[in-house]
Amino acid sequence: MENTLTTIDLEKYIAEKRKKTKIFAHFCSYTPEEIIHAAGVLPVRIFGEKTTEKANAHLQSYCCSYAKKVLEQGLTSQFDGTVFTHSCDTMQRLSDVWAQNIPGKFHDTVIFPVAMDKGLEYLEKELQRFKNNLEKYTGVTIDDNLKDSIQVYNENRELLQKLYEKRKKGHIPAVTIDRIMRASMTMVKEEHTELLSQFLEKIELQENSNPRLLIAGSVTDPEILTVVEEYGSVRYDDLCTGSRYITLVEELSLEGIAQRYQNMWCPCRATSLSRVDYVMEKCKEYSIEGVVLLLQKFCEPHFFETVYTKNKLKENGYSCLLLELEDQPSLEQIRTRVQAFCEILEG
Repeated sequence: MENTLTTIDLEKYIAEKRKKTKIFAHFCSYTPEEIIHAAGVLPVRIFGEKTTEKANAHLQSYCCSYAKKVLEQGLTSQFDGTVFTHSCDTMQRLSDVWAQNIPGKFHDTVIFPVAMDKGLEYLEKELQRFKNNLEKYTGVTIDDNLKDSIQVYNENRELLQKLYEKRKKGHIPAVTIDRIMRASMTMVKEEHTELLSQFLEKIELQENSNPRLLIAGSVTDPEILTVVEEYGSVRYDDLCTGSRYITLVEELSLEGIAQRYQNMWCPCRATSLSRVDYVMEKCKEYSIEGVVLLLQKFCEPHFFETVYTKNKLKENGYSCLLLELEDQPSLEQIRTRVQAFCEILEG
């Protein structure tokens, strides 16, 4: 199953690309990557360092580990620019901390409306503002390239959707999916699309009789995924580094990019439809037997919805396991709880 797509060293890849092109760091699936791509810049999502020694001097102890890890990477790496989105209050304030401590040639924060279904006109103007700033920095007329860039991203996401469809029929290791998704958010899109197409042609679905699971959360450590799949078979995910990323842009325009965000399911944003209804819809579609909620400590958007989500899932017949993850989670404790949960599902 493995090819260069699942084994590529992303750090080395970024270092090599940095010699040839400008690279912007970003942190969220809501980042308007198509606009950055149309400006001739490579948008790279960073996932953070393992340690947070330097970042701890700049952030309070109650900030989530993801904010600390990406700040650590920013303090130890070099990027041509940085693009934040107002995904949550912590990341909004991290933008200010970053700007003060990591001088860069380009820094911007795209402020999204909280109610996505009511703030479309505002978001279109905000994306236009961001586009204008980026044009001033690069000297590139983005409108000349935007349609092509959207098509490039749509082609890649269509293949990612096919990858997720295959999980209905057979097991694909969750850590493999995670590697592919992270590579998609890091590599030149055209290069990733070519490798992903080859991967889909050669992939062989695995047999796995363990309980069919759906995992939900934000950014998840691959080690957690490996532990979960010792006893279960992850067939779908509701992760910001997973399925939330693969929504297409229906209209090839700036307005179409804004409309795309109305169809993404993130706890940081409010939509006209319930997120738990969406999760239950996917449980039915993928024949899910149990749901594992991966709750990163101090992640307020996920905390606010967790109790309701867990109760609603149980009311509709879906067993649910809540795992609250620390900065340095105990894999043995997680393993014990997942094993017990899956044994109950099998029983």
